[in-house]
Amino acid sequence: MATPAPITSQFWNESTGHCDCCGRTSKTIWGDLSDKSGALAVYFVQWTVSAPEHDPIIDLIIGPWGEGSEPAARDLVSLAYRPSTRGGSFMVVDAGGRRADDRKICGRALRRHEVINASLAEQAFSLVDALWLTEPRIAEVRDLNRVSRADDQSTD
Repeated sequence: MATPAPITSQFWNESTGHCDCCGRTSKTIWGDLSDKSGALAVYFVQWTVSAPEHDPIIDLIIGPWGEGSEPAARDLVSLAYRPSTRGGSFMVVDAGGRRADDRKICGRALRRHEVINASLAEQAFSLVDALWLTEPRIAEVRDLNRVSRADDQSTD
């Protein structure tokens, strides 16, 4: 069995703003996730700085990119990251209404139930793994695991 080509992130840009509910600084980074065949997805990661109670969101626009590709062939999948001092976790969430829910770049924004238990879930989590390992700017999101949040105070 052939080993799949490694997926790496290509950094495009970033921006800062302010969280509407608490006024803290928010950040968004974006780029693409590619293997040797080209771009597999475009990503947007948005979080509130030093605020683990605001789950960061990763939007993945999955599908063909490049010359001749059409937005209708791409799907938006969104995942929330729940930081925890015990190690964070990802969960697929409804993508409708997200900033990347734009018909100029994707054909549709998927609801959670359309992603889980489907082959797209495996692809989305594989892309998030590659993003987590190859996007250095996401270190700020990983650092949210160091900050205590109320959920960490409960016992399992």
